[in-house]
Amino acid sequence: MKTILFYSKDYNLCLSLLVYLQDKFNVITTTDFDILDKITSAIKPNLLFLDSDPDAKVENFCENFSTNNNSIPVIITYVYKSSLKAIDKIIRENVHSVFYKPYDLDEISEKVSSLLTT
Repeated sequence: MKTILFYSKDYNLCLSLLVYLQDKFNVITTTDFDILDKITSAIKPNLLFLDSDPDAKVENFCENFSTNNNSIPVIITYVYKSSLKAIDKIIRENVHSVFYKPYDLDEISEKVSSLLTT
């Protein structure tokens, strides 16, 4: 079974996504952004899913992650604001998919399945 590592600072969202995807995937969740690198190294997920407001910390993480783990697809979700245009462009260069909130779980599920079957 393929493993998804899901990060969100929102515990309820972590739980919801876990329940939604657990029939098809092994889903590991965390609400602690600072330990994503450690968890990734320990479990070697097949997909990283980030629910996070883009900022310099997330931008740097995405750049470093894609450089060091280029075989692991990354999906990120957040609320788009025009003030994020520059960061959004950089993030898109380093992830496989971006979904803006509110998003459709069926659409995300299709994308996850697509990324994990290639």
